[in-house]
Amino acid sequence: MGDYPPVLAMAELVKIFGLSRSRVVQLLETDQFPDQIATLTVGRIWATKDVEAYARKTGRQLHSIATG
Repeated sequence: MGDYPPVLAMAELVKIFGLSRSRVVQLLETDQFPDQIATLTVGRIWATKDVEAYARKTGRQLHSIATG
């Protein structure tokens, strides 16, 4: 198995940003949000490192996505 970067789908974006799905969709439509890296059966996915860089650049706090 290869060395794959961590990725996030829509459900994870909602959790880490602490926003509604509709608000995250609005962020995705901005020029600043990173491009998706692929579309899978779960939908679009983004590289975690790109989303983290976006958060730093825009001053957004990210929340844990750990499940209990």
